[in-house]
Amino acid sequence: MAYNHPSWIRKFETACNGQPLRALRETAMVDFDRLGYPTTADEAWKSVNLSALIKPDFQPAAPVPLSDAELAPFLYPDLRAIRIVFVNGHYAPTPISEAALTIANLADVYDHALVKARLGTLARTANLPFTALNTAFMRDGVFIRVPPNVAVETPVHLLFLTTASEVPTISHPRVLIIAEENSQLALVETHAGIDTGVYFSNAVTEIIARDNASVDHIRLGLQSKEALHIANFQAELGRNSRLTLHDFTLGGAFVRHDISAYLRGEGGEATVNGCYVLNGSQHVDNYTLLEHAEPHCPSHELYKGILGGSARAIFRGKIHVHQKAQHTDAYQQNENILLSDNARVNAKPQLEIYADEVKCSHGATIGQLDENALFYLQARGIAKAEARRLLLRAFAEEVVGRVPLAPVRSHLSDLIDARLAHIHAEDMA
Repeated sequence: MAYNHPSWIRKFETACNGQPLRALRETAMVDFDRLGYPTTADEAWKSVNLSALIKPDFQPAAPVPLSDAELAPFLYPDLRAIRIVFVNGHYAPTPISEAALTIANLADVYDHALVKARLGTLARTANLPFTALNTAFMRDGVFIRVPPNVAVETPVHLLFLTTASEVPTISHPRVLIIAEENSQLALVETHAGIDTGVYFSNAVTEIIARDNASVDHIRLGLQSKEALHIANFQAELGRNSRLTLHDFTLGGAFVRHDISAYLRGEGGEATVNGCYVLNGSQHVDNYTLLEHAEPHCPSHELYKGILGGSARAIFRGKIHVHQKAQHTDAYQQNENILLSDNARVNAKPQLEIYADEVKCSHGATIGQLDENALFYLQARGIAKAEARRLLLRAFAEEVVGRVPLAPVRSHLSDLIDARLAHIHAEDMA
């Protein structure tokens, strides 16, 4: 595919001259030059209008100081956490007092041995143009290493905020997490926008869970209504390790998540849960891949969507069971409720199995609210709007209720309730 945006080459030559990890960056830029932007001829992008991603001349977002009052709406009440804040992709220095782990702005530790050895080994650039852009232009980000045999009791909250600007801007958040043997970490990652305006947040997260490690990751998207957000999440699991990802999308004009977990150690376990509540002309893609490479590795995947207006969602989930991965137990389900005639969902769950002794299942449902259940609640004196909200809330609760941190779970419930009320108000207008 021909390269179709030469300005990125000029920006790279200007912005990345003399930057650390030069070889990694140059390889990424060569890959992007070769790949170019995806087009509708690409299977993974054939149903997407890419004009909003490729037409604007995105400029690097500038750092902006924010007050505590401006940060407050994006924090979780009652959650005691190690907080790291980035504004427009730039690190906002925050006091960190946690001796149990290594945690730093990625740009300050590019020469760290583990960073040089592992950065980019999971999120490869050969076939992913936006990951290639992130790798070429990455600056600030997060590096976390949990030492062996350490259970970090305090969750880490990564807060990525973007402010309004007169011109379309872009940032490239990068996260690298290494949980060593027998360690535990809980992580909350929030991507949010302040005010309106077009911006592009192009994020990449790499998580390495060594043998017997446990990582709980909660991710919340609260982008502004004109925002573009692409995220590549890659995880590698060792023997008897455990990864749980809870992914919530409530904002953004266009959101794309590529999520992959490679279960490379026997007994590793991956759980991926997602919930998206959309309205207006929002578009959200969720592409997931769970690679079972060793025996006795269970995986569990549940995505639920609620769509109003003319919103669009695409779910493509794949479970790949290698020949060696006997006794795999894998479950995948995608369920959607459409609240209007113009909302649409495309769902494609997939199983690719090369082992004989496995227990695998997958499925997808797309429908409307159960009219019998709605009538049942109304017959007992509950107003129609409230009955509708209760049913939708119960539908989302199967995912929300699995979030392990109570303050985050409660906050998510409130956000989804507010989102559902907003959808109902627009439907009634």
